Amino acid sequence: MRLLLILAVSTLAFAQQAVVHDNYYSLGREVQVGERFIAQMKAGGVTASAEPRLATMGDQLAKHSQEFKFRFLVFDGGKPSQDTAPNAAFPADWRRLELDEAIAIAAGTIYVPRRLLSRDDVQLKAILAHAMGHIALRHPTRGMTLGELAQIEVQAASRSVPEEAPQKVKAVALKRFAFDRNCEIEADEYAVKLLKNNGADPSTLVAYLRTLPSVQGNEMSVYPTSAERIELAQKAIAALGR
Repeated sequence: MRLLLILAVSTLAFAQQAVVHDNYYSLGREVQVGERFIAQMKAGGVTASAEPRLATMGDQLAKHSQEFKFRFLVFDGGKPSQDTAPNAAFPADWRRLELDEAIAIAAGTIYVPRRLLSRDDVQLKAILAHAMGHIALRHPTRGMTLGELAQIEVQAASRSVPEEAPQKVKAVALKRFAFDRNCEIEADEYAVKLLKNNGADPSTLVAYLRTLPSVQGNEMSVYPTSAERIELAQKAIAALGR
């Protein structure tokens, strides 16, 4: 037991020295976890299928992001998942399934709720570009890495200073929420550049963000405030013109 504790603390110390963008998953393993996630979705009653409009639009965007093999599928919803373990998809609250955005799955698959097909091509392209940002920036597996390190951190604290474990759990949770919020901002910035490179107007992302439900400031939210997302997206657009 003592040896396990030493190993856990040593791993934690290494993790604390690591860069913010730590990812312990190789690209090959990322494909595996993505496919496993899709299988779990199917087992949960979520089915997805190809849709020509999505494929055409997505393939155009994918020409400027070739590291991953993107697939663009439409799905009809399903029962919300009760699984709370770190998973290979974004947004962080994908489990609701009734979303105003696409679900970005590790390694390249993107699930778009069928009701979003009612959006015009301009906004739908912005939705896809944002989801592609989550995948290209490897947010799903970075999140899984963060979750695995968090488990080590909490276990080490529980064994060494049990009375401080509740505070450690809260601190770890808040760190995760902050990570999720930052990933949304990173995906927005990626989408701005991808739309620009594709010859589209990047301000369409801002127009899309304005249609989303308003989000207020909350340290336990997986989304930045609506005002912050819009402001930072506008700054990213302005930076392209410099």
